[in-house]
Amino acid sequence: MGNAQEEKQRRGRPAKEKEKLSRSINLKLTEADYEAIRQKAESLGMTATQYARHMTLTGRIKPRYTKEELDLRRKIAGMANNLNQIARKANVDEFRQAGSDAYYLFREIKKLLDDS
Repeated sequence: MGNAQEEKQRRGRPAKEKEKLSRSINLKLTEADYEAIRQKAESLGMTATQYARHMTLTGRIKPRYTKEELDLRRKIAGMANNLNQIARKANVDEFRQAGSDAYYLFREIKKLLDDS
């Protein structure tokens, strides 16, 4: 019976070992400084404390992509896929239709990049 209990405990994903945040540094800010940090943190989807901790340890924060940037990346990825299909088709059809398909796709990519 002891083995059955041990087996149950070993199943599943192992628990993450997260180091507990046990030390603190007190930091006094003006209301304006705090508000500036809070706004920067909020724009990154973080709390002011998370933002301050990350900036203190790394000195920079890589911002998340905006919805517009994600949409543009998705569109360009789809067009890259289309371009790959055109290249494949060109190899099979000996470039008969591929030229006009490629021209159309390049115009669409240019429109996307010019609108950004």
